[in-house]
Amino acid sequence: VLQEITLAPLTLEPLSQLIAETLGRNIDTVRSLAQLVLRKTEGNPFFVGEFLRMLYSENLLIFNAKQLSWQLDIAQIQAQNITDNVVELLLIQLKKLPNETRRILCLAACVGSEFNLETLAIVCEKSPKAIFQDLLVAIQAGLIQPLSELDEDLLVQEYKFLHDRVQQAAYALIDESCKQVVHLQIGRNLLEKTSPEQRFDRLFTIVDHLDQGTELVTAQPERTEIARLNLMAGQKAKSATAYEAAFKYFTTGLQLLDTESWLTEYDLTLALYSEAAEAAYLQGCFDEMEQLVEVVLARAKTVVDKVQAYDSRIQGYLSQGNLKETLKTGLEALKLLGIDLIENPSRADIQRELESTAALLAQREIEDLINLPEIAAPEPLAAISILSNMVSAAFITLPALWILIVCKRVNLSINYGNTTWSPHSYACYGLVLCGVVQDIELGYKFGQLALSLAERLNTKKGNVKALLFLSTHVMHLKVHLRNTIPLLVEAYQEGVETGDFEFAGYAAYYLCHNSFFAGEELTQLEQKTVIYSKAINQIRRESPSSWLTILRQTILNLLDRSLNPSRLVGRVCNEEEALPHAIAVKDGTAIQMFYLYKVILCYLFGEYYQAVQTAVSARQYLEEVTAIKVLPLFCFYHSLALLNLSFDVSNSEKSTWLNSVNTNQEKMQKWAEHAPMNYLHKFYLVEAEKARVLGQFLEAEEFYERAIQGARENEYIHEEALAYELAAKHYLARGREKFAQLYMKEAHYCY
Repeated sequence: VLQEITLAPLTLEPLSQLIAETLGRNIDTVRSLAQLVLRKTEGNPFFVGEFLRMLYSENLLIFNAKQLSWQLDIAQIQAQNITDNVVELLLIQLKKLPNETRRILCLAACVGSEFNLETLAIVCEKSPKAIFQDLLVAIQAGLIQPLSELDEDLLVQEYKFLHDRVQQAAYALIDESCKQVVHLQIGRNLLEKTSPEQRFDRLFTIVDHLDQGTELVTAQPERTEIARLNLMAGQKAKSATAYEAAFKYFTTGLQLLDTESWLTEYDLTLALYSEAAEAAYLQGCFDEMEQLVEVVLARAKTVVDKVQAYDSRIQGYLSQGNLKETLKTGLEALKLLGIDLIENPSRADIQRELESTAALLAQREIEDLINLPEIAAPEPLAAISILSNMVSAAFITLPALWILIVCKRVNLSINYGNTTWSPHSYACYGLVLCGVVQDIELGYKFGQLALSLAERLNTKKGNVKALLFLSTHVMHLKVHLRNTIPLLVEAYQEGVETGDFEFAGYAAYYLCHNSFFAGEELTQLEQKTVIYSKAINQIRRESPSSWLTILRQTILNLLDRSLNPSRLVGRVCNEEEALPHAIAVKDGTAIQMFYLYKVILCYLFGEYYQAVQTAVSARQYLEEVTAIKVLPLFCFYHSLALLNLSFDVSNSEKSTWLNSVNTNQEKMQKWAEHAPMNYLHKFYLVEAEKARVLGQFLEAEEFYERAIQGARENEYIHEEALAYELAAKHYLARGREKFAQLYMKEAHYCY
């Protein structure tokens, strides 16, 4: 339904036509008037109407009833000192209204551009019927417009000012010295006469009026009550992702407290400072956040009371990519809660924690964990909150510590009950089982538990973390990679909606990453990376932003938009800066992604020795549990690169290369058993290349066909193309040119 038409300013010709048709005159006879109106109104359609009404009200435009025509004296009009300020024109009209109508319009202007009888009845302290009668004059004057039909009492309930300038003019009628008084009185009236049930709906209106008059409020009990209302308004604004407004409400509330509020109004003061710190972080005001956090940490009575401030500080560091300080802050907070984690645990430390969790789980069925009660004890809840907020920094920089954190979170849930963060805890534990314990089926069961619990708890915040982690690190071991992309889109959207910018940023990166490896068309994908790069920058997430630049440069290289396609140097990324930076800040994810993309580019552009050397450099970073996302792809391209090296070398060197391929293939075969749709065709393609190198040509050709068929059936078109290309090269080397030509055409078509 068409609800709004935007009118551009009128130029002289259409304005002349409008006036001519309005007055029933020839267009040439009104040209001078049209020029005057254009000069005074700049062609604004609303102002044009008001200007013509003013001419009529001042008897400068008269309808001659005898001649049935409009008459005007352009010289007389030009001689008048008519303002070109539309507000002044409207003020003239408003001043001609009855006093009570004018007073009501002034108060309506304070309420907003739209208003209703119920609110005006409270503000004006009159009956709706009396107000309706007073407003009829304004309707007839064309200053306000009804928005609803007559109700059963024959009253129109909803109105709006015809134009924002009408509201501005009505508001200007209030003496400047009285405006604070008027707003304060409106706020007090609304607060007093609004029922508790309706108060939440009118909260912003009430608080906005009260806040404009707080300088006149001297009694501390009332100031405290307004501060409490600002806390509620800020929380409401924050839940609607209006972080700037939320921060304003919280800080206004703080200004209303007295100097002894930490003693006299502890809970209110703590809440305002903690919420203000979070709102400051959410809109990127990190200095203000730090100042507020310092106050909470200095004045809060208990560790639990300090948790929200610690969370804000952690999120602030994460937002700026300062992962070291993120972990330091988290470990500091946990120590206050009696949890002393080893920052650099040994294998024995990890094994001990894994056994502790396994022992707790041995007493329960996995399916029963969903029925655990909701956690009630404040200290364990605070600990889970801190652990949940630092878990990503550990995942990226200290994977061994991450395993301890995951086990600790699961243990706390089992011992004390489930919470918003429990779905993510179980999802992470699923990855530990897949990557460390090597039990993919059990790990996937924990992933299913995480999704079921997230659905039962019905909290978007918990759902975001669980969805992101499962879609990124666990599901590819059991379901088609393409199926994870809609879940990552959902995680991104819910992350933005709930203010979980950290996980929204990760989701934005990984949905591009998964789209790349699922075979999305590169030109389209490059545009997607541009969109999500801007989105990540808007929510201020440095780590996923740097990951996405590496991916985007990879795509640009594949699109032939770089000088050297095997080097990540170009418009958006420079490997000579990106890799040292990632190593310096211990961004394990960036390092893993860099080496993976580099190996792929070197292989695809025929620099096989460089691909293998890059793989050797990468190996130490891919031994961590956190690498399970990239390891299958790394093994795939590493094996292909090894099998394309010149085998005119010593037997020992050749044997070493083949042993590396076999080791990779053992892993790939296991992944293919659990997720054949993702990994079986990759396994076959490496087997084909290996058979080719070993001179087993018939076996090679059989494996090429299996690889092509598997890639096609599972819609990995880029890997279908690669299989065709390698098969074509094999046939060409054997002198079977017709086969080679056919297969190369198919490869070209797929590419």
